[in-house]
Amino acid sequence: MLVGLPWLVWRGPYVLDGSHLDDDELKKGSAALVTGFRTALVACVAALGASVALLYTARTYRLTRRGQITERFTKALERLGSDQRYVRIGGILALGQIVRDAPEQVATDAARVLGHFIRDRAPKAAPAPNSEESESTSPSGGLSELPSEPDADVQAALTALTRAESRSYVDPHEFLELRGLHLAGAQLHQADLTAAFLSGTTLTGADLGDATLTEANLIGVNLAGADLTDATLTGATLDGVTLTRAILSRAILTGAKLTDATLTGAILTNATLTGANLMRANLARANLIGVTLTKAHLPEATLTEASLDKATLDEVNLDGADLGRAKGLPRSLTGLQTDEHTVLPPEWRQITPS
Repeated sequence: MLVGLPWLVWRGPYVLDGSHLDDDELKKGSAALVTGFRTALVACVAALGASVALLYTARTYRLTRRGQITERFTKALERLGSDQRYVRIGGILALGQIVRDAPEQVATDAARVLGHFIRDRAPKAAPAPNSEESESTSPSGGLSELPSEPDADVQAALTALTRAESRSYVDPHEFLELRGLHLAGAQLHQADLTAAFLSGTTLTGADLGDATLTEANLIGVNLAGADLTDATLTGATLDGVTLTRAILSRAILTGAKLTDATLTGAILTNATLTGANLMRANLARANLIGVTLTKAHLPEATLTEASLDKATLDEVNLDGADLGRAKGLPRSLTGLQTDEHTVLPPEWRQITPS
């Protein structure tokens, strides 16, 4: 190329346009054609060189960035092992940044590390009452000794791992694994917990307002007193969950499974439970004003003293359900399904089929 390029600049015009050039024409002004060819050729070569340089620069940038991310990842891991809490939090924040802006595999690895950190640092949930493990536990090792909120480093890891923007580069098949942990009082407002595994976890008093728990596994979770205002739990599994005095105003639980769930005193004003399964659920004294229960299943459910004013109960299955002393008049009761064991408030009998 070093030899060919000068030759092409010198002889190119004559090789390509030799039939149109002769000495007389060259002397009369055809030199402009030669000069134009050579100028265009030099410009093309310069453009080609610039493109090669740009590709080389891009490759160098990728390699440099990869090295920087690896270095950041290594330093963050070193900080996580520190005995000082503020150093661990610094490592968590660094990993959180990697999760948000690193390539997919690195982001996924960083998310896994954060998940392992939470599982390692957070205490295990207290065993369920009346279980063999609970009976073998001494009084001094009970729930009273568990913290009312996560340690600062655990909370930082939860925040870094569950931000909606943090999941952009993480492998979509990498689901959060937080089963059986004690995370009472956790701050998870607007958290992305899509398809997360949380079964058996304690989240009493947690802030899950506006959180996304679509198709999450919440079997046996203790959410007593938790705030789930505007939360999305579409298709979530909440069998045996405890939601005593929890706040679920405007929450979306379409198609959710709440078999044997405890929602005594819970607030579900204007919540959506279309197609939800609440078989044997306990909703005594629950606030269900304005709730939508269209096509929901509530066989053998308990709704004594529940407030159902302006609720929508179209095509609801209430076989064997107890609504004795339920308060308020629903907005709609079209297609209500009942049997001989169903207990309805006296004022409903005038608007439901016999």
